[in-house]
Amino acid sequence: MSTDTTTSRPLLFRVLILGAVVLLAAAYFSPIWWVSLKAPQYPETAFPQGIRIHFHIDAVFNGCKKIEIAEKYEAEALDCKHEMDAINHFVGMYPIAAGGPVEKALSPFLFSLLGVMMLAFAAPGRGSRVGLLAAGSVLIAVWMSVAMYSEGGVHLLSPNYVTDLAGTMDLEPEDYADWTGFKAIDESYTEALGRYFREAVEIARRVDLMLTAGHVVYWATMAGMVVLVLGVWLLRPAVWLLGLVPALVPVIFVAEYAAWLWWFGHNLHDMAAFTLKPFMPTVFGQGKVAQFGTFSYPHYGFGLLVASSLLMIAAVLIRRKHPIEADG
Repeated sequence: MSTDTTTSRPLLFRVLILGAVVLLAAAYFSPIWWVSLKAPQYPETAFPQGIRIHFHIDAVFNGCKKIEIAEKYEAEALDCKHEMDAINHFVGMYPIAAGGPVEKALSPFLFSLLGVMMLAFAAPGRGSRVGLLAAGSVLIAVWMSVAMYSEGGVHLLSPNYVTDLAGTMDLEPEDYADWTGFKAIDESYTEALGRYFREAVEIARRVDLMLTAGHVVYWATMAGMVVLVLGVWLLRPAVWLLGLVPALVPVIFVAEYAAWLWWFGHNLHDMAAFTLKPFMPTVFGQGKVAQFGTFSYPHYGFGLLVASSLLMIAAVLIRRKHPIEADG
């Protein structure tokens, strides 16, 4: 084997991983998926993309743009997230903010952990790999604990999450200045469930269940980091988890997205103006609900996730075929 080949493979291996980390970070701040509703009462001239919203990892935002045509004047773009909530509640569907409250709040810590895992996978030798993974895990554990449990910790969550939280609940900064991360989940989920359908006992039960889920995910993440560090230190095969888990992010996102769509479609409220049988909203492609056409497709952020995944898969294959060169 030539010296050039022996030198180039570890370099390519680490360049691929660095590129995957950059793409994963870019995807976190990008729209991942978009959904649009179209109906006769929303003519294409005034609503060329229908009533559209954009899903991010940590938030959901308005996808409608300001329209400037002779037939319609807008001082600002229509708030299509609010408009979609208003449309959906007529068939008993809960507001968009009711979906993924724990995932959105904890997403910066989980994605940071993925980044640390990827960098540790690129590290040469077990000692540096374990050291990097341990140091990163400690930093994430401290950040997550302060954000979720300390007064004012909400400000340590992602900026998109805080912006979406304040906009959806119509809050001023002083209204949530002293909230913990779990207080943010509590207040936002309570507001979302009770915005149209006010049943105090049922809302309290669901909020308690979601907060319990949040604490479970928190402690599972803590335990997972300890197990991962010990596993990589003591068990050589555990190193593959550092490369394979980040490569699965696009699949995990689609599974989560589909699961929440199922929840929305199978938890229709009895107080709805129109009665529909429970249904599965469209995950990918075009569908129809009553007179509305539904459209659900990946945005460019999902492409970044897929690109990051492919680079990690390529890095894993290089390491598998050339383990000595991969370790430098």
